[in-house]
Amino acid sequence: MSKPMRPNRINIDLGIYKAPWLQYCRQRETTPSAAFRQVVAVLLKDADKTAAEIAYIGSHRKVRKQITLTAEEALFVESCAHAEGYSSTRWLIALLQARMGNGAQFGQYELEALGRSNLALLAIGRNLNQIARSLHMGGAPHGDIGVSIARIETTIKAHTLQVSQAMSRNLARWNAK
Repeated sequence: MSKPMRPNRINIDLGIYKAPWLQYCRQRETTPSAAFRQVVAVLLKDADKTAAEIAYIGSHRKVRKQITLTAEEALFVESCAHAEGYSSTRWLIALLQARMGNGAQFGQYELEALGRSNLALLAIGRNLNQIARSLHMGGAPHGDIGVSIARIETTIKAHTLQVSQAMSRNLARWNAK
């Protein structure tokens, strides 16, 4: 039996609370995961944490900084942020994170594209399982398997293109001079 890849992950069905939760997070310019961690921390109280956990949380606390922009700079930030699915504040933070070398800082549109891409990967996995099951049972004519494999190949190529485009847009955005 394989070990779970992210043993500290929790998946929750929020039901009717999902839309209000996402709105709450957007208004506070935070991610649902970060906000949920804050809720858990408050509920568990710091007294239950080890010194290492408290140090980790402390090292990731936000420090408020205020910057003054010209009207032209502010308009530029707002237009870039809007075009890429960010708030102005989140866009500036993503710019800093990318420049600090903290990995990909995907915008909303890229995250949606990658989400669709992941759904395509799940479909590929299902198709491969169906083909394998059919081969093991000896029930499918070879022509049906060829069509299925061609369909999977098309899906893989579309997925690869989608991910490559998202990565290229991401690199171009943050490396632009």
